[in-house]
Amino acid sequence: MRKMRNTVSVLAASAAVLAGTATSAIATDNPNTSRAAAASCTVSGAFCATSDSGGSLVLYCGMSASMPWSGGGYWNNRLPGNGRVKMFGSSGTVIYTTPANYGPVRGDWTPVYSLRADC
Repeated sequence: MRKMRNTVSVLAASAAVLAGTATSAIATDNPNTSRAAAASCTVSGAFCATSDSGGSLVLYCGMSASMPWSGGGYWNNRLPGNGRVKMFGSSGTVIYTTPANYGPVRGDWTPVYSLRADC
């Protein structure tokens, strides 16, 4: 199995994603990540995600994707209108929905198994 975790760790990690979102934080405490990494995730009219390991993912309205990595990274939602991205956990339930036109935000991708851009 790609990822094994119990419910408690999923909830804790989800809370960490939400905490980063609530503060609109751009963390620079990780020596491998900088503001430049967050700034590079600025695709107009799209949702962009990056990982600390250098991966990137771009979603446009109506697109879905499996989350290809775990660990830290950034997201930036620039979908048109009130476009939002739903993040799904291992059981297929929504664990977070991004605010419209928001970011960049630092978070933990570990609890996220897939994403869907709704516009």
